[in-house]
Amino acid sequence: MLGLIFMRLIGLSWRVHYVRSMPVRAGRVRNRPALFAFWHGRQLPLIHTHRNEGVRVLVSQNRDGQYATNVLHSMGFRTVRGSSSKGGFKALREMADTLRKGIDCAITPDGPRGPAETLKSGIAHISRLGGRPLIPMGTSGWPAVRFSSWDGFILPLPFARVPIVEGRPIPAVKREDDEQQWMERVETELNRVTACADLLASPSALFFSRILRILGAFLHPFISFTLLFRPVRERKERKGYVKLSRRRPVWLHGSSLGELNGILPYAEYLKENGIPVWITCFTPSGRSFIERMGLEGSYIPLDIHRFAERFIQRVRPRAFILAETEIWPNTILKAIESGIPCMMINGRLSERSVRNYRFMGSLPGRLFSCFTGILTRSDLDRKRFLSMGIDERIVSVSGDSKMFTDHGDPPIEWRTALNTERPVLVAGSTRKGEEATLLKAAYSTGYFPVIAPRHLDRIDEVWDLMVRMGFTPVKWSGLMNSSWSGLIESSRSGLINSSRNTLDFDTVLVDVHGVLAQMYGIGDAAFVGGTLVPIGGHNVLEPVMRGVPFIVGPHHSSYASVVNNLTVSGIAHIASSHEEIADVLINLHDNPRTRDNVRIAFDNIKGNVLDDFVALIRRTGIIETNRCK
Repeated sequence: MLGLIFMRLIGLSWRVHYVRSMPVRAGRVRNRPALFAFWHGRQLPLIHTHRNEGVRVLVSQNRDGQYATNVLHSMGFRTVRGSSSKGGFKALREMADTLRKGIDCAITPDGPRGPAETLKSGIAHISRLGGRPLIPMGTSGWPAVRFSSWDGFILPLPFARVPIVEGRPIPAVKREDDEQQWMERVETELNRVTACADLLASPSALFFSRILRILGAFLHPFISFTLLFRPVRERKERKGYVKLSRRRPVWLHGSSLGELNGILPYAEYLKENGIPVWITCFTPSGRSFIERMGLEGSYIPLDIHRFAERFIQRVRPRAFILAETEIWPNTILKAIESGIPCMMINGRLSERSVRNYRFMGSLPGRLFSCFTGILTRSDLDRKRFLSMGIDERIVSVSGDSKMFTDHGDPPIEWRTALNTERPVLVAGSTRKGEEATLLKAAYSTGYFPVIAPRHLDRIDEVWDLMVRMGFTPVKWSGLMNSSWSGLIESSRSGLINSSRNTLDFDTVLVDVHGVLAQMYGIGDAAFVGGTLVPIGGHNVLEPVMRGVPFIVGPHHSSYASVVNNLTVSGIAHIASSHEEIADVLINLHDNPRTRDNVRIAFDNIKGNVLDDFVALIRRTGIIETNRCK
């Protein structure tokens, strides 16, 4: 009796905020019989919100279970007694029989003793035998008391804000399904809805959301005026006016061309498996790219609540996938409130970004913990995400799919233009302090150096360095103009006796943008810059894509996992000085690797990154396992 009085009084004082992705709540009384699942310690708010609905709850047979049974009965629930340690099989069969009769059931799938938030197999048996969809539920409260019990039991205090997050229905597991994969999906969704409930209960999140809405309302007239000077299509799309979608696509977002290139492999995979995609960007060049590639998409709406809400209502995405750390607070919060699973690919986070997020306290960690998964570029990025308090179960290292953008093999004329029989070293994205080391190594080993500085404002500086070291350089732009091309062709045709008097150069300085990815293909060996100096390195897979082994310095943290993998197969080589680089160059010349073998390594890395993405979307339920290619 005391339990009934307590639950009635405290429950009536709560400010319940029910969040669901479906039009109506699940449950028999709403013609949607279901199996409800929620983590142990989070059940108290559900006892209030689902009272007197006749839900059958699985309760353990211990003394605590008897107390819980008394309270549940007084609140209009029915119980089945049993647990993994006592009376379990009989209880599972009774729960399954109840489900088949169209009566709702509820279970805490981490059992009566834990470990907390770890799924046990009993829920899969109930689901398979009962044949009803499973509804993951997440609850929280603020202010609330969290007890020091094994399950961290939460008691929302009187007048607390209590979010109830109802996840998307998960179809019952079938005999032909992989039970372990089904359980991974259930656990992932339970963690997501629980994290969402914690976020929505957080006073900092509520305050931040209201500030964003006020700021958006204040800026709305100024933004509308500014958009008047933009093209009609852009003006509409920036406000969320896009064509209505009836196919519920997966929404992928990349800010500009670089991020969009990284999205393409995933978009193609989804389309091959019959899943429509909707791609958004922020820049005009990105919008032109989407149109040129024949993809469905638009500008992302400006980050104002009403724009984000309008866009989501029209597109109705089944999932939201962000490329890199492209944070749109209003948009992400609206997606979370709408029950849309959010994910991140190519996740990156600089130390500066981590410092900037710290002033927001625990809010960034709570926000990112609502994501179904975060696939980071490197282990260093993963550690930075975890330092913000993000649930470590959702953050994993996958790689950077931008590295897979294939610019094609270089024209044959590029190698011919070098007019040399010597082996060629292509050094790409070099930084200050690296060129001298590379030129020394190339000179001592007889390699022909092609140097492509990372920043073109250093061209004169590198040119002067080459001259001081005794080289006779030529700029790539000059080598590629018509007069040079004609001289080279004349030399090849025997029209001039020797090209050395006219084409007197022994190194090339690349002074144009956009050619490096192809230029690696004219080399016999490559060096990837930003690694002899503490930068972290640049795209090490560009030379591998062209079938060329490469060298990096000791500072390759941005691509450490890829470099370590390729070092084992003899494709990547780590060197710290011009002597060590020279030794590697001699070894590559004496023991050359075929381009096809190097490309096989690239295909394997690309396949592993795609496998990580497939595992993520499988856990999210975007695509069923038996449809994955």
